[in-house]
Amino acid sequence: MNLRDICFAYFGWFGEKLSSILKGTEHDLDAAYMKVHPDVYFSFVGFAAFLTAGALVILSIMGFMGIIPLFDLLPVSGVMYIPIMVLIPVMVIVIGVFIPKTAASNRMAGLKIEIPYASMYISTMTSGGLSPYESFLRLGNMDLLPNMQNEVSRIETIVMSQGVDPVSAMEQAAKVVDIQEYKELLLGYASTVRTGGDTLHYLFNQTESMFRSLSIRIKGMGENMGMLMEAYTIIGILGVLGIFLIYVVGLAMPSAGAGISSDQFFLFSFVLMPMLSGIFIYFADAAQISYPVSNWNVYKVFAAFLPVGLIAGSQLVLPAFDDKFLVLPIFSDLLHALVNWLNLAEGTEAALGLAITLIIVALPGLIADNYFIGREGKTLVGINHFLRDLVETRKSGLSPERCIHALSGRDYGQFSKHLKKISMKLNWGIPLRKIYEDFREDMRNWLALINIYLLIDTIEVGGGSEESLETLASFAESMKSMEDEKSAILMPLTIVPFIGAALLTGTTVMFLQFFTGMGGLGVSIASVSLYKVLLTPLALHSWTLGLVTGKITSGRVSAGFKFAILLTLISILGVWGVSNMGGSMIG
Repeated sequence: MNLRDICFAYFGWFGEKLSSILKGTEHDLDAAYMKVHPDVYFSFVGFAAFLTAGALVILSIMGFMGIIPLFDLLPVSGVMYIPIMVLIPVMVIVIGVFIPKTAASNRMAGLKIEIPYASMYISTMTSGGLSPYESFLRLGNMDLLPNMQNEVSRIETIVMSQGVDPVSAMEQAAKVVDIQEYKELLLGYASTVRTGGDTLHYLFNQTESMFRSLSIRIKGMGENMGMLMEAYTIIGILGVLGIFLIYVVGLAMPSAGAGISSDQFFLFSFVLMPMLSGIFIYFADAAQISYPVSNWNVYKVFAAFLPVGLIAGSQLVLPAFDDKFLVLPIFSDLLHALVNWLNLAEGTEAALGLAITLIIVALPGLIADNYFIGREGKTLVGINHFLRDLVETRKSGLSPERCIHALSGRDYGQFSKHLKKISMKLNWGIPLRKIYEDFREDMRNWLALINIYLLIDTIEVGGGSEESLETLASFAESMKSMEDEKSAILMPLTIVPFIGAALLTGTTVMFLQFFTGMGGLGVSIASVSLYKVLLTPLALHSWTLGLVTGKITSGRVSAGFKFAILLTLISILGVWGVSNMGGSMIG
């Protein structure tokens, strides 16, 4: 017996009861392509809740017996712990209820992105001589469109299990997926077949319509990203300034009973604000067009050098608060030398140390992003130029293989070296599919991969006719045009964070000058400790602001490494500029 059988055997009653209450779960599971019956799924949820409750009971017993200091670690009494024991298993059940709906929503979002490209693939294959249904079935072998692969599998299952014709199976599958473009593609094709219409003409028109809709969606996305950037700027700049001001006022006038404690300020600066930045990155990811294939090499490089940043931070930041953390004095000596050279006030060492640490952390990621993503972007440009030249060369009567060989000597930038390899392997008689797999090992740009995949499939299916290659080149140019349009729409948003970082740093230091100069008013503030506590988070806020900016403007967090470094430098430049205003140091 596997785990699924055990769960249904002992908690089937729970699954059946919950399934009878939540009628729409079967549709959500089907839309999420989770191949499990609702009764079985909810029995697994009940089993997970039971395990959670059992673990809590064991921990409670050990806590009451004093085996583990459970209640010393929790900010609740033993009596208050009982409602928590009940609440957590209930939360497990609630989460289990929402998982199918969330999974279905995420899959529909991914499928919505893939549909125009799937329609493009079907149109290209149909122009090469395949029937639309055969072209649709070939999508099952195309892992560049994983969600469409599942839909092909669903349709094949309907055909084999119910014995219906493919057109009826498409109509039945379209009813499960609640996406207008998907329904129009399948139902429109089915209607065209039944009425004897021109299916190829329909597919071309439908694909062009989908790309126009995608272009409109990209324009709308630019407006949404603008609103998201404005919201984050308001919270990340004005909200931070407000909290900083409340904290300083509370220190300056403790008798007023206003303000926040140092612990609350630390929690806000180093926990809540980074978490809030992560939430905005998640919102940006959910609102943007994300392709099925991503390049993770940048993040691998970033993770590999992260320990170096942690070591630097432990020696550049922590010793500024407590000397016992100092292990390598050379770091402290270099930091103090830099502080003196920049003519910064005493107490700014921690802020400068954190800024240097964050730059060290982000710099490898920046270099990797420029190398990997920049190289792949240039490769995509070369592919687009190559496909257009291939169409014109094909019109001379040469075979596609001979056309590729003839064009391998031309300069297509970063794609030239790949093209020469492809031409050489074709001359050696290596299968086209193997050539594509070799190309994929060196490339993680999804648009470049799908263009080469379509080219190879076009040659395999229809011999690379002029019509099919023309179709491929036109769609490739449409994709590149949309990417350029998206970049142009989002690029102006990069101005906002630079202004915000300068405003945040400058304003903070200026009202620090004001409050530390209030000695004549009978107010005394330890300026060194105040600079240390208040200026240190500025570097972190600027750094996270850069990461969010990169995600919003390009769709990649890795693009934010560049902005993070620049904004961190701006925060230090702001501290330096205001510190030396009037030719004298603060304090």
